[in-house]
Amino acid sequence: MSEFVLNQGYGYGIVLGLGALFSVLMIALSWAIAKFLNQKQDSERFTTASRNVKQGLISSAVVSSWTWPATLLTSNLWTYSYGIVGAYWYSVTGCFQILVFTLVAIEIKLKCPGIHTIAEVAKVRFGKWGHFCYLFYSLGTNVIVSGMILLGGSQGIAYTTGMNIIAACFLLPVSVCIYTLFGGLQATFLSDWSHTIVIYIMVIVSIVTVYCTSDLIGSPDKMYDLLKDMGESFPLESSANGSYLTFANKDIILTAWNALLGGAATVFMDPSYSQKAIAAGSKEVMRGYMLGGICWQIIPLGLGTSMGLASLALTKNPAFFTYPNKLTDLEAGRGLSLVYAMTAIFGKSGAACAVVMVFMSATSAMSAELISCSSILTYDFYKTYVNPKASGKQLVYVSHLNVIGFSLCMGALAVVFNYIGVTLGWLFSFVGIALGPAFFGLLGMLFYKKMNTMALVVGVPSATLCGIVGWVASATRYSSDGRVDKASLSLSEPLAFGNFISVFSSGIFVWILSQVKSQSWNFNEMNETYFETQIADDADSDEIEFSQVSKESVKDLRKHIFITKILVFCQFIIFLIIIPLSMYGTKYIFSRKLFRGYVCIIIIWAFLAAMWIIFYPLYESKSNLIFVFKKLIGKASTDSSADLSQTDTSSIEREKLDKTSINVAAI
Repeated sequence: MSEFVLNQGYGYGIVLGLGALFSVLMIALSWAIAKFLNQKQDSERFTTASRNVKQGLISSAVVSSWTWPATLLTSNLWTYSYGIVGAYWYSVTGCFQILVFTLVAIEIKLKCPGIHTIAEVAKVRFGKWGHFCYLFYSLGTNVIVSGMILLGGSQGIAYTTGMNIIAACFLLPVSVCIYTLFGGLQATFLSDWSHTIVIYIMVIVSIVTVYCTSDLIGSPDKMYDLLKDMGESFPLESSANGSYLTFANKDIILTAWNALLGGAATVFMDPSYSQKAIAAGSKEVMRGYMLGGICWQIIPLGLGTSMGLASLALTKNPAFFTYPNKLTDLEAGRGLSLVYAMTAIFGKSGAACAVVMVFMSATSAMSAELISCSSILTYDFYKTYVNPKASGKQLVYVSHLNVIGFSLCMGALAVVFNYIGVTLGWLFSFVGIALGPAFFGLLGMLFYKKMNTMALVVGVPSATLCGIVGWVASATRYSSDGRVDKASLSLSEPLAFGNFISVFSSGIFVWILSQVKSQSWNFNEMNETYFETQIADDADSDEIEFSQVSKESVKDLRKHIFITKILVFCQFIIFLIIIPLSMYGTKYIFSRKLFRGYVCIIIIWAFLAAMWIIFYPLYESKSNLIFVFKKLIGKASTDSSADLSQTDTSSIEREKLDKTSINVAAI
């Protein structure tokens, strides 16, 4: 049997062919927006997408930002390793991160709507040294996350097709770099939407095929019987009665909480997430993030519960790639449970679909990383320390250079990660330990008016040091031979100690040090004295208008903060505490009837989420789409162009009817 499911032609064809197709598509859309909607690619639009993106595209951007290759591969790995609880824990911890980040996104729109990057706030509030400290953590996260995205994407494609892994590392960012250069953050949002559509379609086809039409499984009852048989033939040591149909699994608890705390860095300190919050319209941000989180959760939950469980259930079926054995640790660690399951269910076309999903998730997430790093290098370094009086044209030029340079550097970093043999799981936990302490630095910067420069510059690095010491020290305790090496540092217990110490000691240090010569910060003064003067000279009147927040919007945003806090608390108590721990404590094993209901809920949820992500962005911009279509066929009148400016911008009443002004949600 060949070592690879597909040959190299599939790998190069998907990476080069689909990459070229999406590059052409995104460039064409960017050209159409500039030509027909009078939206030139100025510095504000390139970096912030004019700060008025609507909730439909915000939702799709949230789904895309949280859907890395690791989302697809690791959710299946957890399900394969821990049974039905694996997909549950992966999806719930990720959704909780989105809900908590919603608070940060709302605070950005409320307190500093005119920023280009979140690091600008650190510069104004904590001075040069605070700015450098925050940039270290923010850019460090940006770099490692980008490397992880390319690492997961290149490994998923290379281990399935045999494509040269170095070629995959460098070719994956090429198409992303091209359309990001032409469209900026606006192209990223359009890319997020188009890529997410493909992923949803494949996820739905996978769920429906596994549970409704497949000859190998075809129903929840058949899956239930196969999983019960697997529990008897290959009992799971860490779970109750060796079953794959229970939440009572001791190992997954630590793994899930490591992922939750690791997300403190990979989500909150990754500038690509705050960049999309900056781009959101003030009244759209909460609904966009909330609905995006709900829609995202079904991707790992649905894919894990279908293909992750299928890779278990079909182990004893001759159609499975590793029959009659389970996957080796190496195969499972490479995320091949998804590929093997889709191959068994669909044949080679299934394996190709898996590669396409990995490609889509990698390129879409990488686009956001490119534009966020480019924005930091342009505004926080070039404009702040090199050329404070830079014109809009100069800013766009420097942004383009940064996009190209970052693409090349990240390709090289992914090659390094591949050759030194680090895994996605290890990198994810390391980021949480090393860079996660900045989580409380960010929260203090936005929410705690007493926080001072010392709390950021001294407190956050001190927490990093404590976390690393705790991680290494606990590795010696849990290592079988008392040695500290890659294997012992990868154990769940040391990673848990490191993450807990790193993140929570940061909160303690920030609070204690903030009592020494406390600040009494006023964000209103900061907006008036700094951010409103930072808009580049090439910004149009609408971009200037959206860089401020109206009194009406302030009331809405404060109400949204209250609602979000309630939802965050309820989600934490119900889905992270009550449901999993009560089922863990009772050692409950799913009954046939409950398993049927669980699968039915997932199928319905998947269809509703897909409908929202695919169709709502089109619905909320239907007038703009009609206008563009009329322009293309030469039937648009001057009057219709004028009327269009009011059609899709409900958040601000416009009086300027002499100019067509469309925000990014037009497409």
